[in-house]
Amino acid sequence: MTTTTDKTYNIDWLTIEVKVTHDKEVVNNGVSIRIPKLKNGDGYDFDLNTKSYIKARIANSNHSYSNELDVKSVNDNELKISGNFYKWLNGENIKGTDNITKLVGDVIIRLSELMPAITPTQKELQAIDDGEFNIHRIDINMPILFDTQQQAINYLEKLKHHASYPYLKKDVENNGVYFGKSSKRKTILYYHKGNEIVANKKYQHNLDNDLIELANRMIRCELKLFWRDLYDNNLLRGHNWTSSTVEQLIENTHDKLRLPEVLDIQHLPAKYVRFISCFKAGTLVMGYKSPTIERMKKDLIRKHGLYLDDIVY
Repeated sequence: MTTTTDKTYNIDWLTIEVKVTHDKEVVNNGVSIRIPKLKNGDGYDFDLNTKSYIKARIANSNHSYSNELDVKSVNDNELKISGNFYKWLNGENIKGTDNITKLVGDVIIRLSELMPAITPTQKELQAIDDGEFNIHRIDINMPILFDTQQQAINYLEKLKHHASYPYLKKDVENNGVYFGKSSKRKTILYYHKGNEIVANKKYQHNLDNDLIELANRMIRCELKLFWRDLYDNNLLRGHNWTSSTVEQLIENTHDKLRLPEVLDIQHLPAKYVRFISCFKAGTLVMGYKSPTIERMKKDLIRKHGLYLDDIVY
């Protein structure tokens, strides 16, 4: 089995406050806008059949899979914006960016194109490029890629049954493993990206076969940072963030994940040694019934943290 992080580090969800000239009353009344859609892989067009609602207040769209963007005027020249910025711009977030200032700037420019009530000045756009905005929440992630979809799913099963994280409570869901899910500081999440897309396909509008294949082989490691942790670590301002900041934070997060060491085959109970030997010899179907094969495979993962490709001779 091969696992890799393809060395891409992405910014997923953001909640920010940013100074932008706008008409407060119009913005807070809300407006329905079309979701940007990639055109021929270069530039943007609009999907005329799909719309996204910019809400008058921060409401229920607090899930990273959502493609809605919430915008609220908090005073005469400051907007509070919350959502998955990259997905809102691109219609997918299997890939992404680690450049926070460009991401925020692109969203403001796109909002101004769609909403005449938002009119950023060149000075304000330059301030955004300099990182002059406040961050209330940020989600960052990196992919862990496997050779096959089944290997990725097996790894998630291994995390469900055997992984732990220092000082953070573990919660297991159908497609994810949370550490610190109820924390007001930070939450760490591992999930299968392919399954997440299937469950929330209405939020993805620019998928192609290559992206779907990539998502199916991907376990995503995601770090959610809330205001208290951002404050303690001097990360509340956009200019505190660089691409290196994103990389170091998510790499350090993943490095602290605890998993059991892979056992040598000779240390397993005899029944598993026989089972693995048959698997390597290609004789499983001759020695075991199908339900037994499935049960033994699950036992290896759940009881010993192993799947067949992991066995060391």
